[in-house]
Amino acid sequence: MEPVTPKKNWDLTKSVTPVLTVLGISVGAWQFTSQMSHESKMEFSRSMYNKKLQAYEEVGRAVGDLLVVPHDERLWISASDTLAFDSCLERFRTCYWGVLPLVEDSTVQTAMIQFKDMARFYRRGENDYHDLAREGMALMNACNLSLERHWNKRKED
Repeated sequence: MEPVTPKKNWDLTKSVTPVLTVLGISVGAWQFTSQMSHESKMEFSRSMYNKKLQAYEEVGRAVGDLLVVPHDERLWISASDTLAFDSCLERFRTCYWGVLPLVEDSTVQTAMIQFKDMARFYRRGENDYHDLAREGMALMNACNLSLERHWNKRKED
């Protein structure tokens, strides 16, 4: 029977150590890459939330400006108020065609179209102020829900 020499044990340790080292470095690199990817996704989500919030705030100002244009007691826009109304409507259209399509969801998109159409009908005297105000509130509610859904989705990630 041959005695086991310590040299053979040392050779085994020499060959296992580099494998374990490479494995440890690989796992560490994978964890680092995974964490960076997660942080990158979170930063993008935060950035999109902020862009969405800014766009919705601008829409809210445009809708608010349209709704505070003076109107006469018949609840239709008066001839003297059409210039102010048209100026506010132009701001709304800028939001509608500007940055909003980049951040809005389908609910906000539908509410934007309905408000835009209602503003056009109101401007022509086909609908009254209460219809316009109702659609404005529906649009703002859609924006709020969109922000809430984005926030809740972010918390799940």
